[in-house]
Amino acid sequence: MFYATLDSTKTWKQIVDSLATLLTEIHLVVSSSGITLTQYDSSRAAMVDMTLPRSVFQEYNCTEEHDICLGIAEVVKVSKRMHGDDRLVFNLDESEKRFEIKMIGHAERTFKLQLLTPPEERTQKISPSFENRAEMLSDAFKHAVKDIGVVSNHLKVTATSNTLTFAGAGDTGEAEVVLKLGSDDSSLFHLSSTSEATSMYALSYLIEIAKAISGDTLTLHMAAHKPIMLEFAIGENGEIRYLLAPRVERR
Repeated sequence: MFYATLDSTKTWKQIVDSLATLLTEIHLVVSSSGITLTQYDSSRAAMVDMTLPRSVFQEYNCTEEHDICLGIAEVVKVSKRMHGDDRLVFNLDESEKRFEIKMIGHAERTFKLQLLTPPEERTQKISPSFENRAEMLSDAFKHAVKDIGVVSNHLKVTATSNTLTFAGAGDTGEAEVVLKLGSDDSSLFHLSSTSEATSMYALSYLIEIAKAISGDTLTLHMAAHKPIMLEFAIGENGEIRYLLAPRVERR
């Protein structure tokens, strides 16, 4: 069985928005320790990795491991019907193959979503090594993505010992955003870099990812010509990570 409650509709909507950014179906693995999701997008250029420990929920009961696969469009529609003060109850009905979402507030409303057939194999987590790690305000990253998007369809990230630079170029011009470590008003408050590194990524993906980032702070991991990883906290002790493959520059 699986049964859980959540007092914050805001947290649930943030979770759903984060998954809907890149995925059309979600494959949740529910166990006694919590809920996890590890999936590639349809192009396999990006991955979503989510961990929701049982402590995210007010009540949590799971006696055995379950694979819960749902269409994200239906989950989004249901989530839009939630009121801010609703208490949420989640229940897995194995006999009817339904995932139940109950909203308890001024009225008690129940939605039962049909389970989809999960993939034959679960996507394995990947743990690439990174030489550079930056902690910053999420808004700084979001603004940088928008700034570079004015002139370019790709974003080049360069990390040095004390700066993180976002740059892009296109037919209409060039743009650059530099975050410097050390100043009192800097949006960049931690940067560890073993060596200077530069890598390029598709801006179309980063625009969608930036929209879904809900935390106030963001941790960015990157290395030369390797995937970029963006991670932020969600709920109590939850975490969502996005990994995006680098874009190969044509010479």
